[in-house]
Amino acid sequence: MKKLIVFIILFALMSITHGQIDLKEKLKGYVSPDELVTLSENISFDQAIQIISKVSEKVTGKKVVSPLSISTPIGIEIDKMQYKKALLIIVQYNNLFIEETESAIIVKRKSDLKGKGDSSLVSIDEREVKISAVMFEANIAQMREMGINWEFLLSQTGLTVGGKLVSIQDQATSTGGTSTTTGQTTQNPPQFNLNSKSTFSMGPFDGSATALLKFFEDENLGKIISRPVITAINGKQGRTQVGSEFSIKERDFAGNLIDKFYQSGTIIEATPTIMTEEGIDYVALKVRMERSSVIIGSLSTEKPKTEVTTNLLLLNGEETAIGGLITNEETTVRRGVPFLKDLPWWVFGLRYIFGYDQVSLTQKEIILLIKAEILPSLKERFAKPKEQTILRNSIEQQKNELEKYREQSTKKEKDDVK
Repeated sequence: MKKLIVFIILFALMSITHGQIDLKEKLKGYVSPDELVTLSENISFDQAIQIISKVSEKVTGKKVVSPLSISTPIGIEIDKMQYKKALLIIVQYNNLFIEETESAIIVKRKSDLKGKGDSSLVSIDEREVKISAVMFEANIAQMREMGINWEFLLSQTGLTVGGKLVSIQDQATSTGGTSTTTGQTTQNPPQFNLNSKSTFSMGPFDGSATALLKFFEDENLGKIISRPVITAINGKQGRTQVGSEFSIKERDFAGNLIDKFYQSGTIIEATPTIMTEEGIDYVALKVRMERSSVIIGSLSTEKPKTEVTTNLLLLNGEETAIGGLITNEETTVRRGVPFLKDLPWWVFGLRYIFGYDQVSLTQKEIILLIKAEILPSLKERFAKPKEQTILRNSIEQQKNELEKYREQSTKKEKDDVK
């Protein structure tokens, strides 16, 4: 009996110890055998990087790139270690550092990192660029129903936004017989010509594309997603984001599980470069626009996005339009006999007899208007100080536009009287 009790106690202790070991292994995290590498201390640095690069490309699709040519041994033994942790140890042992991008892992010297700090110094003569953007999301079905058609034609001067926006009749009378006269009226829509300056004209009236998009929003034909205004230094990137961030579990260089965050929503990135040639100041603008969302699934996370990257040439104060980005939104609505369509499935299957799921697909087009203005340098602003503020300048600009519309209205009334 005593032997049986001793055996039970020993078995219980062994089970507890084994459970603690299993728990410890689970907490450490599982490492796939495909991610393990073994390197001798006599292998050269370049050969070690090539071996780790093959493993990294197989696991994550990212290559390990080393622009440095180092033929000396790594000087440290690596035995069945996770490749990211092994790469970090080798790099730090050789007094280097790693920079990870979306497509590759780059090995660099620490002297390159020190040289980047000098780029933050900006001269007093450096100029800034004010970038104003309007992102509009148009409902294609409602636009077609109202007889509105967007035409984006790529020409030498940039993107041109074409017309047939509103129907205003243009009467043309045909001749009839001797005793009776029959008249026929044809309706031709006016031409709204939106050129690179994003202005339109209809008869004696002129307007801006921003006001036109606001009109479409009031008529429920679309909505203005964002109207960011940012100021960027010459050669520096300006960025604006309206959205959220989501995280995905990944492994770092040490093999630990971490949350890596990705951005989604409406993202606009612009990098202006001011150039002067033959006395003309203009801006070379690199623009990246993204509209994305997040769909969290049971197995993976999906990020559907619409993205465009382009380079533009704009004069000081000039505008341009970027369009043609189509997005599809799928919505499911339960329809049928009220109350009966919402019954659970186990009630004699009545929900399938008196109801159905209607799936509708909505197509939307994203239009981006961008305007670039070259601002004076700090030296010029200091030499000519102004008491006017940003708010006062905006009020003055609105007053000038109102006066312009009043003059156009008065001119039209005089023409009608004549």
